[in-house]
Amino acid sequence: MKEYKRLQSVPFWFFFWLFCYCSLLVNAQNNLSFSAQASSSSMEKNHEPKLAIDGDSNTHWRSRPDDENAWIVLKFPGATEVIKVDINFVPSTVPNEAFNLQYLLNGEWRTFHKVTDNIAHKVEVNLKKPQLIDRVRLLAIDGQEMQLNEVQLWGQKYADTSGLENKPILVNQSGYNLYRSKRFTAPEVEDNTSFAIVNSRSGEVEFTGKVVGEKGDFSNFNPLSEDEFLVKINGLESFPFRIGPNWIERVTYRNMVDFMLGARHYVGTVDDIRQISFAWRDGDFFNWSMQSLVAMYLSNPEAYERMERKGHYISNEEFPEKYRGLWGKLEPFAENTPDIVQLMHWDADVKISQRLDHEMQKAELAHFLYAWPYIKRWLPQQNFDLIYQYVKDNWEKEAVSKHSLSQYNKSKAHNLLSLKTQLGTTKGEMPPGFSVIPNLMMYEVATRVGDVDAEKYFEAAYNQMDWMVKHLDWADPMTTKGQRMSEHMTLRAFAYFYHQFPERSPKGITDKVNEWAQMMLDRSENLWDFRKYSQKEWTPPGWNETGNILGFPAAIFAACGILTNKILVQEMEMLAWSHIENAFGRNPTGRQFSYKGPEEVEGVDLGWYSRHKGGIGLLEDVQFVFDGSPKSFHYPNYPEVGDLGWTEGWVQFNTAFNMSMAYIANYYTDIILENKGNGNYTIALTAPLNFDYKQTDVAKIKIVNQAGESLLVSLKEASPLAVKLVGSLQIKENRVVVGEKKLSLDKDDRIILTYGYGYFERRLVLPVSNIEK
Repeated sequence: MKEYKRLQSVPFWFFFWLFCYCSLLVNAQNNLSFSAQASSSSMEKNHEPKLAIDGDSNTHWRSRPDDENAWIVLKFPGATEVIKVDINFVPSTVPNEAFNLQYLLNGEWRTFHKVTDNIAHKVEVNLKKPQLIDRVRLLAIDGQEMQLNEVQLWGQKYADTSGLENKPILVNQSGYNLYRSKRFTAPEVEDNTSFAIVNSRSGEVEFTGKVVGEKGDFSNFNPLSEDEFLVKINGLESFPFRIGPNWIERVTYRNMVDFMLGARHYVGTVDDIRQISFAWRDGDFFNWSMQSLVAMYLSNPEAYERMERKGHYISNEEFPEKYRGLWGKLEPFAENTPDIVQLMHWDADVKISQRLDHEMQKAELAHFLYAWPYIKRWLPQQNFDLIYQYVKDNWEKEAVSKHSLSQYNKSKAHNLLSLKTQLGTTKGEMPPGFSVIPNLMMYEVATRVGDVDAEKYFEAAYNQMDWMVKHLDWADPMTTKGQRMSEHMTLRAFAYFYHQFPERSPKGITDKVNEWAQMMLDRSENLWDFRKYSQKEWTPPGWNETGNILGFPAAIFAACGILTNKILVQEMEMLAWSHIENAFGRNPTGRQFSYKGPEEVEGVDLGWYSRHKGGIGLLEDVQFVFDGSPKSFHYPNYPEVGDLGWTEGWVQFNTAFNMSMAYIANYYTDIILENKGNGNYTIALTAPLNFDYKQTDVAKIKIVNQAGESLLVSLKEASPLAVKLVGSLQIKENRVVVGEKKLSLDKDDRIILTYGYGYFERRLVLPVSNIEK
């Protein structure tokens, strides 16, 4: 009965299409038109556009006689490759002499095939190469009405029996973080059905709960164990998973850095010179690499400083003549430089060497300059001086050099002090507020070096933020999920302004972010806790949205730092973790987003169906590529569709994930000073540092007095599965004592304990008068 109920809720067209789809051999052609929705420029009574795709030769669509630019659009549930189009005009009419076949790209209809001098009633168009599209328009250009019996679009069959290998209960296959939200999805399981979390080793039930809305919550299950667990429901079970301190960080941090090392242009896993690529292969001008690297380091410096150094400086002089000038203007970094700082240096070096002056490339350099105090111990002063002068010379420049552009450029002008009111497309190339953080950073950098014109940067950021508060409409998907992997840029701008300049922020930021949060929750009421594109559509039409899912937690945690309603904050935290879960298998395909996930990510059982070989990025051999994610075809729960739609990794997907991991680290970092009596204190640092449960992790925390003098306190984890690192100090006779080191205090002094740097610094400020001696 339960299964019958599900079948009733599924549209007839889906089963008709699925029957055709699954009955064909692997390389057979598949009629996609049965899965489409049809619309038209006009129609005569009883001749609706849907009749052109109903498979019935006795019905047809007809435009009005006065419609001189008649068209019909077929819209599919998701993007797929079209290899042939059959057009059947009504036999009793004169067929259109001239018409175009078009697809929608970045909001514009583009012609991929043109027919002229036609006299045939049946037109067969075989495309030289497949067209990846989610909608097709047939446009008459002869000024005549159009009458069509049938339009058939044919594509390759993608279904893949391995698509049925997933489990009936969908979880994060790798594992969950201790003390964080943990959920699973159990499609078609009725409300109030009991579930059990079972220890895979012992077979013991260790936690129970009830399924509600086809999902279960076991956030309160926090075992201090290295065992694996399963979700079991009435004979159904999930893949095994782990629960541990900083589990997601454990399985991704090194992978994140290795991806960025391998995806570098010229010097990564391949040394080819690629089109639409600058510092990173297939990176374009809106990959946000620099700011993601800076955010990663500032949020959790100990984790990146302790990593094995795999990178090294590669001189431009070692390469043939055609590589001259592509990098090398910046003097090399020191030999012991952490990989993540090497990557910042690389990105800046390419931008400076090639004099890239697109507004987004210039803006990225502000992040390097802002991070300078924290990375300068490894870099020559020349790096800062050269970049700062270049940025000053080009920040307000309106024009852009042709070599800095690509086909995706939408910027009307490149002066970063000007107000940006143009929304980008679903390509993700122009998110609202992309100039806010760079301008505020330039204000801080210019103030730091004593430039008299520092205020102009702040004024530009203020005007931009004020415009966003007053004009952004969250109900329009193009201000949110429609920006795809760049969506996080907008909410991060709100958070940066709010926290770094609380006394000078525009009015309305809090209310605006509250509205955004509620809108996101409203679009996430489903069995996956998955934020939809709109109330009607699950994903951005026609796009591989992998980076949006990966970057969404950054937007959420940026917002959570502003929200004051505790219940709303808890719901938003759950939503952030549900998207991490989605990327690691809690989705309709039951697959983690990386084709090589099972070999690269601890605990992953099923990786993505396939990977794209070649392409501009040549990323197939790079570590930790996010290759694909479920398409509209797969939602709400059609795993049987298999490997349908476009699959290809992109640097922009990984940098979105980098940013989310940085914001997660900062959000949960905390410092506590506990009085043990007699002037003895314990410092406890909560930060994602305990990755290897078999070794004792250590970290240092800085203590600063009001005069700016400082000392470091060493901390170590209290137990193998601890989330905190602890250390001790004494405060007596107006001084802080840590071993043999001392920090003097005045009677009106205060001490500041810090971890992290810059806008990601977490601090505990304690006036001396409040500290018991």
